[in-house]
Amino acid sequence: MSKITASARGMDCRIRIPTVCNHDNSTTVWCHANGSAAGKGIGQKSHDLLGAYGCSACHDVVDHRATSPFSRDEVKLMFHEGHQRSLIILIEKGLV
Repeated sequence: MSKITASARGMDCRIRIPTVCNHDNSTTVWCHANGSAAGKGIGQKSHDLLGAYGCSACHDVVDHRATSPFSRDEVKLMFHEGHQRSLIILIEKGLV
């Protein structure tokens, strides 16, 4: 486990999908970005820098394991906003 993924323990969700987010920081993990542009492929995660702190509920929607009232493009935008919020935290923690 990298320092970035380990830093997710106890953090608040930064993806924050409305009506989905469970706001339970005990379920927060480092959610890796999806898509080939992020370097993700079958059996391969994207680079840790391309992720966000996300609760289990938001993570399930981002990874298409659960549905939400939002389109895939809207979820992608929410993930990228969460990525930006998370990157600031990583910088403040001295991990980037």
